[in-house]
Amino acid sequence: MFIGWLKFADVSTLVSIADEVGWLVDGYHIKLMMMHSPHLCYGAYDEGKLIGAVMAIEFQNSAMIKYFMVSKEYQRQGIGKRLFETLLGSVSSEYNSLYLHANMDLVPFFERYGFESKMEVGRFVNVGKVPPFNFTNANAKELDGTNFESVIATIDKETFSENRMDFLLDEMDRTSSLKFTLPNGFQHSSIVNSRNIYLGPWQVREGHAEEAEKMMRGVLYFRGLKKVVADVPLGVEHVVDLYKSYHFEMKQKFMHMARSDKNVVKFENIYAFSL
Repeated sequence: MFIGWLKFADVSTLVSIADEVGWLVDGYHIKLMMMHSPHLCYGAYDEGKLIGAVMAIEFQNSAMIKYFMVSKEYQRQGIGKRLFETLLGSVSSEYNSLYLHANMDLVPFFERYGFESKMEVGRFVNVGKVPPFNFTNANAKELDGTNFESVIATIDKETFSENRMDFLLDEMDRTSSLKFTLPNGFQHSSIVNSRNIYLGPWQVREGHAEEAEKMMRGVLYFRGLKKVVADVPLGVEHVVDLYKSYHFEMKQKFMHMARSDKNVVKFENIYAFSL
């Protein structure tokens, strides 16, 4: 078994491993991470066969670790530990903050490397049981802002305390992307597979819940025939209440963990994390 940089030819195998272990991923997002941060995307190979991976995307001052997974057949053999330590060796001294979303049973593993729990994250799902609401052409036109890039640049920097635009704009440039903009918020959703619409990133400044509700109605109006999935900060009451009021149900729980001198994320602005 050896560890090396991932290749674009590995994408379909990565998606298969993700399906096997229960991660929601798609090939577009994996390719995007490999394009932006190829030196932070590692795979474990057994006689040339990809059996696990860990990836990270770098921003101005931080890096987010994603898609840490090992095929079930190869788990509990120390492969995940080797993968993670290989990645940490590449990023530890480069960034002010490292963060990730952990399966709850892996929280102790990440704690051993200095990560601290910051916020529980719930995966909320709506399967078409939407309460009645009005949504008109005028409402749709209001959400179709022409200043999307300037809004996201301002609000995302307020939320994460750094410039993350290069990756975010590419992340929201899928053929299936649906983007809404209002003066104090933005929302993106996209098709990730035949079953799921992923809602995120979605950010609205604290104190502007009316804008968030307009966006919620918009995404359910346009996307309501498919399952809508969102990863939501559970400690932000007004966000959780909005999802519950539109009949979303929590199906999974993760932990947002970080290794840094301070918590730089303003969770109150986050209605849905990125994929």
